[in-house]
Amino acid sequence: MTAPQRLLLALAGALGAALLQQTWQLLALLLVAGVAVLVAAVLRLASVRWLLRRVALLNLFVLLVWLTLPWHWTGGGLAWNPAGVEAAVHISLRSNIAGLLCIALLAGMNAFDVAAAAARLGMPARLAQLLLLTVRYLGVMQQTRQQVQRAMQARGFRPRCNWRTLEVLALQVALILVHALLRAERVAQAMQARGLAQRVRAPARKADLVGVATGQESL
Repeated sequence: MTAPQRLLLALAGALGAALLQQTWQLLALLLVAGVAVLVAAVLRLASVRWLLRRVALLNLFVLLVWLTLPWHWTGGGLAWNPAGVEAAVHISLRSNIAGLLCIALLAGMNAFDVAAAAARLGMPARLAQLLLLTVRYLGVMQQTRQQVQRAMQARGFRPRCNWRTLEVLALQVALILVHALLRAERVAQAMQARGLAQRVRAPARKADLVGVATGQESL
C-alpha cells in the first residue's frame, strides 16, 4: 500500500468516526482500528513498544475526559451525569478510532512521507511544504528551549514561586522566539536561493520537501 493510500484511509477512518452516531457502529470501527494496529505490529511497520507508547499517550486525553465530563454540580455537590457519561463514551471511542487508525496506517512514515503523500492527494504544494516545515521546526524550537534551559541551570537558576522566576522564564520565551525569527529568515533566504517559487507550482515531491526542510541549514 502506497503512502497516499495509507494517508487517505487514515483520513477516511477519522471522518467516519466523527460522523457515526450509534455506539455499536463506533465499537465496530474501533475493532477494525485495533486490528489495524495488530497488523502494523505483525508487519513490523513500527516496534511494539512505539505502538504501545502512542496508544498510552492517546488515552491520557481520554482519561482526562472521564475525570471531568461524567460529573455535574448539584445542590448536594458532585453527581453522576448520565448524559455526560454517554458523551464521554462517544468521545473516547472516536478519539481511539482516529488515533489508532493514524498510528497503524502512518506507522513508519516520517514528516517528509506524510507531506509528500498529502501533496499527491491534492493538497497545494505550498500547504504541504508549510506542514513539513511546521513539524520540522517545532522539533528545532524544542531543542533550542532545552539548550537555553541547560544554560540557565548551569548558571545556577532554579525555578521558584517568585517574580524573579517569572522574569527569567519570560526572558527564556523571548530568547526562543528571537532564535525562531532568525532561523525563519535563514530558511526564507535558502528557499529563495533554491528556486522555491518555480518548484511549488508542480506537485510536491519527497526530494523537494527534503531539500526545503534540511538543505537550508547550509546557509
